[in-house]
Amino acid sequence: MSLLRAKIQDVFNEPACEKNRGKDAKARKKGCSKPLTPGAAAGGCAFDGAKIVLQPITDAAHLVHGPLACEGNSWDNRGAASSGPTLWRTSFTTDLTELDVVMGRGERKLFKAIREIKEAYGPPAIFVYPTCVTALIGDDIEAVCKRAAEKFGLAVVPVNAPGFVGSKNLGNKFAGEALLEHVIGTVEPDDDGPYDINILGEFNLSGEFWLVKPLLDRLGIRVRACIPGDARYVDIAGAHRARAAMMVCSTALINLARKMDERWGIPFCEGSFYGITDTSEALRQISELLVKQGANPEILGRTELLIAEEEAIAWKKLAAYRPRLAGKRVLLNTGGVKSWSVVHALMEIGIEIVGTSVKKSTVEDKERIKQILKNDNHIFEHMAPRELYAMLSERKADILLSGGRTQFIALKAKTPWLDINQERQHPYAGYDGMVELVRQIDLAIQNPIWCQVREPAPWDCQPAVREELPRTKSETVTLHAVQEFSGTTAGDFGECRGKPMVRILPQTKAAAVNPLKSSQPLGAALAFLGVDGAMPLFHGSQGCTSFALVLFVRHFKEAIPLQTTAMDEVATILGGADHLEEAILNLKARTKPTLIGVCTTALVETRGEDCAGDIANIRLKRTKELAGTEVVLANTPDFDGAIEEGWAKAVTAMIEGITRPGEQARQSKKIVILPGWNLTVADIEHLRQMVESFGLQPVILPDVSGSLDGTLPDRWVTTTYGGTSVEDIRELGTAEQCIVIGEHMRRPAEVLHRLTGVSYVLFRSLTGLRDADRFVSLLSAVSGAAAPAGVRRRRAQLQDALLDGHFHFGGKKIAIAAEPDQLYQLASFFIGMGSEIAAAVTTAAMSKILEEVPAQSVQIGDLGDLEALGAGADLLVTHSHGRQAAQRLGIPLMRVGFPIFDQLGAQHKVTILYQGTRDLIFEVANIFEANGHAPTPEALDPLRKREMPDELRPSPLARD
Repeated sequence: MSLLRAKIQDVFNEPACEKNRGKDAKARKKGCSKPLTPGAAAGGCAFDGAKIVLQPITDAAHLVHGPLACEGNSWDNRGAASSGPTLWRTSFTTDLTELDVVMGRGERKLFKAIREIKEAYGPPAIFVYPTCVTALIGDDIEAVCKRAAEKFGLAVVPVNAPGFVGSKNLGNKFAGEALLEHVIGTVEPDDDGPYDINILGEFNLSGEFWLVKPLLDRLGIRVRACIPGDARYVDIAGAHRARAAMMVCSTALINLARKMDERWGIPFCEGSFYGITDTSEALRQISELLVKQGANPEILGRTELLIAEEEAIAWKKLAAYRPRLAGKRVLLNTGGVKSWSVVHALMEIGIEIVGTSVKKSTVEDKERIKQILKNDNHIFEHMAPRELYAMLSERKADILLSGGRTQFIALKAKTPWLDINQERQHPYAGYDGMVELVRQIDLAIQNPIWCQVREPAPWDCQPAVREELPRTKSETVTLHAVQEFSGTTAGDFGECRGKPMVRILPQTKAAAVNPLKSSQPLGAALAFLGVDGAMPLFHGSQGCTSFALVLFVRHFKEAIPLQTTAMDEVATILGGADHLEEAILNLKARTKPTLIGVCTTALVETRGEDCAGDIANIRLKRTKELAGTEVVLANTPDFDGAIEEGWAKAVTAMIEGITRPGEQARQSKKIVILPGWNLTVADIEHLRQMVESFGLQPVILPDVSGSLDGTLPDRWVTTTYGGTSVEDIRELGTAEQCIVIGEHMRRPAEVLHRLTGVSYVLFRSLTGLRDADRFVSLLSAVSGAAAPAGVRRRRAQLQDALLDGHFHFGGKKIAIAAEPDQLYQLASFFIGMGSEIAAAVTTAAMSKILEEVPAQSVQIGDLGDLEALGAGADLLVTHSHGRQAAQRLGIPLMRVGFPIFDQLGAQHKVTILYQGTRDLIFEVANIFEANGHAPTPEALDPLRKREMPDELRPSPLARD
């Protein structure tokens, strides 16, 4: 820790930083990071920042040493691109378990993981990232890396930036220090020349560097190393032989630029490739630096000719957009170099800037903005979501340009939005990139959907027309004979018996390759998001929350309320009780939630903190301040379990902490439903409608259909809006019956039964005709009512779909990777359609449901296991991270579960009961149809060469 603190102080004392030079010695020693505010912190952590800088080194392996969450919640979420190697897109983590932490097996597991990666992938280098937990328990990462490098004969680079030490920007700089200490200067190139440069702080997002490199090529300028965008390890190792450098993002790597100048005499300039004028100026600066370093001055003339030619072409293309966009108002919510370069670029074509943020900008950045805008009123350090929403909803801007975190603030305000941050889909650098940026702005603003979404509903602008419908006699004929339910004992409904035992194969690798699972805290937070007025709170480093937030936003395409206790280095050492208390009180004062759901992370669990005792003390001391807000704790360490366990623990915690215990008067029509995490928003809404159609009153816990269903509130809400109310949770004991969906929900159902006496019936799946029939039969039995005509109609539609679709399923080999209950649900569905399960991979061995999965074996593993076992399958079934494996194997992918971030509408798919099963049949059949191939002689070779029994061979005399 002392070495780490010394490194932090060194990074903070950056003489090349204008802002730092303006401070006195005491202020420089204190550093640049502002104290984090528990309950009001945002942004990534140091680990996140370090990985952002280094992961675009495309031929290296990047190994995260720690429990799952840091890598499982953060990988594959940036738009950097590679022109060759793809190893950087492969996720590696030691995935430490609780036993690894307790027994001190982290260093040994790390060494073994390095060996496995070296043998399987043969990378030129492995970057190793410790996380909060491994830093806390004192794993000597540098010693392990040094020993592994000597043993295996490759570069093993320690990147010592655990999340709790500071911000994402600090992590950026730590990454630069790691390159300086272990990489740059370790290879001597034999082809250095007078026109070699380095580009620093360019990440090649959406391939932007590829729009700039051809310009440099035409000038005869060679990019020795682009750090880190589309980089190769050996190029960075030889970057010390460049003659000059250009700094694109000074906030990230200014320390790297300055130290390379000091050590190897590589002068640098700062510039931007966003906008026509700035791109031209950047090319001039590079050429002038090279001339100062001894290059032929004729390059200056070539540069001016190139600029004149490219500017003329770009302005000609932009002329078509000027009449459509002149006077349009843009609000820019980003930071760093984009805070001024994009402003300048847009103003060049007549767009008005109504505001730009400077939250990540340097002093020089801010001065540039002031010179460009000539109005300080358009510059803001930070704009709270509520203020941003108000500004957009009042139509003070025609479009918001920002990152994904504020996307849904704009969309909820019915305002066009364009992503210009790390997840953007289009390149905006250089002359061509500027044209593309303007084209995308024009497409966003001119899209005809805006006049439709802003149109008032007909019932809001004219009197409602009521029609008196004739009453009909209630139907009395039931569809099925039903099992009698005593209502006094808990049990399963529709169990499968007599099935061969499934072999559960444990994970044997030290390095998890492309994680399948997301963390327990994420699962718990998802459950808390299903409660009205709730605020999930991660107790740990702010990076844990940042990663989960990004993943939630990408999946749900919604603004997600999620906060952190923002544990820093001091709290990590001394304990986090004060941070927890401050976070709870801040959230109560700022957002007034009805429920604060505390989700512990591996950091506090590893410390062994008594979080339950801390919360009890907070309640006791702050009874008055916390009136009207429930505080519920779910112990969810990252090193154990996954989403499924986290979801179930949160539901259990809410029942134990809020539900009124004791036998209570039953309401005969009231039904409690405890859905599994794998039910979509649409599934839960469909479930409610089905139950209500029988005259029953469902209380669903959690109910994400009310909080994550994509509705547009008429005001900005800081907590969840919609979902199960706290009062409904308190009164669960008045229900007549509890229906449980998924084996992982058995525990909360048992707790409810123990507390209140309410019996439960467990359904392991509601997908498939038989499971739907059983559910309908139960509703008929409980309500005493026949199945309504609409339910009957949907069953008939499913029967027709079974007839139409079964042709596409017969004999197909399916490879599935999912959490245990979802694995059972999907495998049972495919088996019921005539397919076979070629591979079944899941996250945890503890679930009883794995014994019932209709497959020969179930592998506890990751997406690397799915890729290995799924070769030769006809369909891969998993979440969006599986698309890489699908591409490599040439097998179509059906996206299920969490996260799904590369398709729209995942949460609005119905996958249960009659309608959902019908829709699944259509979806899979259409995938097979779209990926079918016309038969050819070559394709039929395997069939022709297959051995045929003698009795079936045709007689040679029967040829005619």
